[in-house]
Amino acid sequence: MSDASIVPGGVDSSLPEASEGPAPASITEGLAEVLPVNAKRKDGKNDVFYNPAQVFNRDLSVLVLSVFAKVREEEFAEKDRLRLERFRAKVKVPEVVQGEQADERENEACKELPKEGDQPPSSLLGQEEVPNEGDQPGLRSKEEVPNEGDQPGPSSKEMRQLQLPTPSGLKVLEALAATGIRTVRYAKELPFGPGGIASIVANDLDPNAVEHMKRNFAHNELPSHVQAVNSDANAHMYSKRAKGTGGLGLSAYDVIDLDPYGTVAPFIDSAVQAVADGGLLCITSTDMPVLGGNHPETCFARYGGSALKCGYVHEMALRLVLHAFATAAARCGREVRPLLSVSIDFYVRLFVRVFDSPARVKRHASKTGLVHQCVQCESFFVQKFGEIEGSKEAKFKVARVTVPGSECPECKGRMKVGGPFHCGPLYDRDFLQRCLQVCSAENMSSLPGIVSWKKITGLLTAMSEENDEALYYKLPNLCKSLKVNQMPLRQFRGTLISLGYRVSHFHREPQAIKTDAPNHVVFDLLRLWAEEHPPTNCPLPELLKKEFSLSRPLEWKTESHEGDKVAKFLPNPEPNWGPKPRARSGVEKPEDPTEPDSKKPRREEEKLKEPS
Repeated sequence: MSDASIVPGGVDSSLPEASEGPAPASITEGLAEVLPVNAKRKDGKNDVFYNPAQVFNRDLSVLVLSVFAKVREEEFAEKDRLRLERFRAKVKVPEVVQGEQADERENEACKELPKEGDQPPSSLLGQEEVPNEGDQPGLRSKEEVPNEGDQPGPSSKEMRQLQLPTPSGLKVLEALAATGIRTVRYAKELPFGPGGIASIVANDLDPNAVEHMKRNFAHNELPSHVQAVNSDANAHMYSKRAKGTGGLGLSAYDVIDLDPYGTVAPFIDSAVQAVADGGLLCITSTDMPVLGGNHPETCFARYGGSALKCGYVHEMALRLVLHAFATAAARCGREVRPLLSVSIDFYVRLFVRVFDSPARVKRHASKTGLVHQCVQCESFFVQKFGEIEGSKEAKFKVARVTVPGSECPECKGRMKVGGPFHCGPLYDRDFLQRCLQVCSAENMSSLPGIVSWKKITGLLTAMSEENDEALYYKLPNLCKSLKVNQMPLRQFRGTLISLGYRVSHFHREPQAIKTDAPNHVVFDLLRLWAEEHPPTNCPLPELLKKEFSLSRPLEWKTESHEGDKVAKFLPNPEPNWGPKPRARSGVEKPEDPTEPDSKKPRREEEKLKEPS
């Protein structure tokens, strides 16, 4: 079905009627209420995919979109202000002309401004209409359009930019909507208009899921600016792309939410082209066995980098996905800037902005690197691909080699290589603080549908206390490599701080040591602890034989607690908290009462192999 099959969120008489008999209980989440996903199946399996473990994901997304909508509105208001200032400077209104006369002159110059809802001018597509000889309409690129006459004043380009209508909210696409519950929550929990939502398109390839979405939109009485689309997600995003010939520019989607069942890799290229300049990509990927290093060859094929099975596996998963999006965007002359990058339960969730910036794309090499990891101890070394010199005029260079080689300098073990991955920041500090402000007691009421405030506040607080260093050590693994007693975490961190290094946790790992201290400093402290608490049978004697690089005597320091006293590392709400089985689209096969019991297990296996 093509994109023409768009159905508004209002009541549609063509929707299929509900089945007779008592309806199963509906699913309530936030302010949304969706109909059961297995209403017609006796086997209890779902026709449409719904996972209650993703409630926190959707809660966090509602919070992020509420903040981003305000940021986007402020940015457009600032652009309008600067554009108007430049226009006034070129009009050159005399100082003696004041009050109503000045207002009249400005209104005369701007009287052609379009009203809200008018079609955006063709300059959004990189072209402007100019008359040809004989009054025949034609198109000419913006660079070829001269100023009117030789008199100083605003150019045609500046006049067109001044006439652009101010966006009235976010245009959102949920590319893989399933039940549409995320769309329903966005529509009901976020305001409509400036500082909120302008329109939402919920797309899914499965016709069964689209029909379910239509019923849910009608059940929740959503307005007409919420639409359901039955199409391929990639085809839909390519047709709405912001970049390239015929691109929509700022008329493209401001927000694209990708939450597939499994890997997000098939949707990377289309997503980075379909989002508007400065727009937001909300990314979920649940293929943690691949991102966690169980299948490095598959990881490289999907994300362009190999994962390692190490203590920092969850952070590396985030950085591999970021690298894949940043690389795809760079090919289009676009830069990816992460706002929030979170490892949660069994998946990763990333919020990144995409900007048109060929100049900033040149910094991609300096934010990409490899990791050299020892196979025996916890030593690792990050090697970047590029370096930047100078602050005003950046000079780009190929990076110098900083890794030790094929042999670990601490234990003489063999080194293995992981990546490439994104080794720049994972967060935008200003955006993170704005999200934390919404989590305060007086501001929570602005988003009444969110129920995971405690977990969100703890997670964001942990992220705000985390530094920007790439990858981390795990203290239990460090001690385990020498078979020494566990060192107190605050003592180890406090000593590193006293030596002048930065140190923090990772937002989902309280025992993490994220630090800018060199690898040999970390292992000097480990050797000092092993001297004071000798292991009975050290598996890595070479590690203890290495000479100290730190000056002695070295005094242990205890880290003083700073920051908010908030529970940051909360347990899962129930056992087996993880992904659910894929939805079983299609009609349920009736069981044959004459079939022998010996063949029923084989029938169950055949059901699992049926194409969805």
